[in-house]
Amino acid sequence: MERETVRLPGPADRDDERVVRPALMVLFRLAVGPAADYYAPRFHAFERAGRGSTAWHWPALFVPALWAFYRRLWGAGVAFTLLPLAGAVALAVIAPWLEDSTILWVACAVLLVFALPGVTGASLANALLYRRVRERIRRAESRAHTPSHAASELGSHDPVSPAGAALFGSLAIAIWVALIGPLLVTAYAEHEVRVKVGKALFGLAPLKQQIEDSWRAFSHWPRQGLGLEIPARAGAVLFDEISVDRETGRVRLSVGASIPELAGKAILLAPAVDHRNRLHWFCVPVGIPDRFLPQSCRAEAP
Repeated sequence: MERETVRLPGPADRDDERVVRPALMVLFRLAVGPAADYYAPRFHAFERAGRGSTAWHWPALFVPALWAFYRRLWGAGVAFTLLPLAGAVALAVIAPWLEDSTILWVACAVLLVFALPGVTGASLANALLYRRVRERIRRAESRAHTPSHAASELGSHDPVSPAGAALFGSLAIAIWVALIGPLLVTAYAEHEVRVKVGKALFGLAPLKQQIEDSWRAFSHWPRQGLGLEIPARAGAVLFDEISVDRETGRVRLSVGASIPELAGKAILLAPAVDHRNRLHWFCVPVGIPDRFLPQSCRAEAP
């Protein structure tokens, strides 16, 4: 097929200057279909550079999977569907290691499940569509004898798929509702437990102070009931029973029904004295998974 060319404007001494056929822009418009006025100049720039590159595309920011299915980018549509799911899984994995802050948890959820997948789609959309359109043009030209025949072949196929967008977009939404929703609900429920436990442990600070004062004053642990006051704060509300071992000074906190996930389990607050006679506290969970514990009470041992 005869291929006339035109040299694009630019410095004459550039070694990487691209030569583009005039008919190519027409073929771009036919192959891309709707919004050709938007895509054509961007594809022109990609063609001049010799490759597609990242560029912002607003429609793909909010629903990248739906946009990809509409543009018949089936593989990209599947990938964009799975990205929010991967973000939800990542949130569930890293959430126990975040600070026990609801604001931070929500910020990470928005970032991983919504923002990053959207930004990824918006950044890659133009380059992905350019590759597909360029491949369609290459195949059409390889089978055609003239540019008009290639244009006819491109025009005979619908470049977009509203039905595919509706069908696979609905499927993507169903996946998000069925999988991402429960993951986020579970992760947030675990976060709430960590916050409750953290507040309850903080509420026991007066009790720990009394034990420390007894050790410093008398070099022995206080007996429960002999001047030792159990604080009627968050700790006493969360734990059904709070007892102090007179031999070791350990405080045993038996979790009650206020947290069903941990009912019947316990936390030990164990004091330890170093060689300088300084007292340190260690949090020892008994049968409680780390994901339910604040950072101050995770994987410690006296």
